[in-house]
Amino acid sequence: MPRLRNSPALLAALDSLIALGLAVGAVVWVNYRYIPHGGFAEFLMIRITLLNASFSIVFAILWKQCLTVLGLYRRDLDGLRSLVLRTLTACAIMTALLDLYLQGRHARGPIPEILVSFLVVAFLYETCRVLVCSQHRSWHVVEPERVIILGSGRRASKAWRELRIQNHRTKRLLGFVDDRHPDSMPPDIASRLIGNVDDLSGYLLKNIVDELIVAIPMRSCYDVAQRAVSIAEAAGVRVVCLNDVFRLAQEKDVRRRAALFVELVPKDHRRETAETAKRILDVLGAAAGIVLLAPIFLAIGLAIKLTSRGSIFFVQERHGYGRRRFRMFKFRSMVRNVSDQRVDPEPHLDARITPLGRFLRRTLLDELPVLWNVLLGDMSLVGPRPMSTLDVSQFGEAQLMRRFSVRPGMTGNWQVAEDSSLSFEQRVALDFSYIDEWSLVLDLKILARTVPAMLKRSGAFS
Repeated sequence: MPRLRNSPALLAALDSLIALGLAVGAVVWVNYRYIPHGGFAEFLMIRITLLNASFSIVFAILWKQCLTVLGLYRRDLDGLRSLVLRTLTACAIMTALLDLYLQGRHARGPIPEILVSFLVVAFLYETCRVLVCSQHRSWHVVEPERVIILGSGRRASKAWRELRIQNHRTKRLLGFVDDRHPDSMPPDIASRLIGNVDDLSGYLLKNIVDELIVAIPMRSCYDVAQRAVSIAEAAGVRVVCLNDVFRLAQEKDVRRRAALFVELVPKDHRRETAETAKRILDVLGAAAGIVLLAPIFLAIGLAIKLTSRGSIFFVQERHGYGRRRFRMFKFRSMVRNVSDQRVDPEPHLDARITPLGRFLRRTLLDELPVLWNVLLGDMSLVGPRPMSTLDVSQFGEAQLMRRFSVRPGMTGNWQVAEDSSLSFEQRVALDFSYIDEWSLVLDLKILARTVPAMLKRSGAFS
């Protein structure tokens, strides 16, 4: 029998009580100047009512449920950025719940100060708790990029040495690609050989690759380099080369101090600014949606619990930016213990969908928890639809991987299209069109067309 102190259930229960104590503490601390002459005893007696006690129980239960769904009681958490975003999301949701309760009972006093105090203290406490309880001793802010080096000679060794010395925290070498025979390569490179250039397309189809470093002599191997670059570009893989492709008589010292790797098509400042603005729009839109729709979240959650056994949320693994996997949240619409690997089967064709789930899918309310994924950074408000692992495993061309060069979205080009019976090829073409023509104006246009499309065709997001 495991010791109780190692029980996740006991940890979650204790955490819920502490969170409840923080909420009460925020109320008491902010209202300190309003405490009557009788002191804290009289102050607490005035406010401990049946309604307050009932809300306390509900608050503790929902705190545990919220943090469980976001994975904050797991001991194998990794990624500091993901930890901070998940913790902030959980605390923001529960702060919104506290706000709804205080507003609903027309509580007097400085409510904004109470909410801000609780949010800050709860966030700091939860962050420290997860860091202490996690099994990891070190955290990375961003997952290292996965890199392939084209070449196997002197220039390839130079690129590999640069990765090991200067970029070991941000880049991870997967291996080398070259048309030379392995016997003519250094042993340490030959042992890491992925294959020749003709094998590159198949490798990109089956593996996550972020960057191809071109490190072969351009004069004698131009055709090989061009073939590899074309394959990588079609698959949405970033291509870089060494900055010493050409010999310069001037500014040798400047180039020696510059970065060794140079992108073939670097982003301009306007593009980077627009992408930053897009992320700000995502965060603000998702946060506002979660706060404003909190009553609907609670109502749907209670309805699911009252009408069927099982969890409130359905969590499915999807592929996102850079083909990284993430857990996408939706309200559960199927019967308990159903593990559906397909992407959202048609409601009228699947007998496993509950009556309430049929309504949620028809009205698209089951999609609301996806706002959490947007806030966490797994998704965007606008972008290609995230795909399941089963669908991605059936891809037959590496060119299809280019759809993962941007964050997936809640809505996109084909979700607002006039024709709802688009083929797979037509949907992919619309996704690629969005990637090639992307701008903030395009995002705003798609968002403006999304609500009418939802009202006109409830199956648009299936």
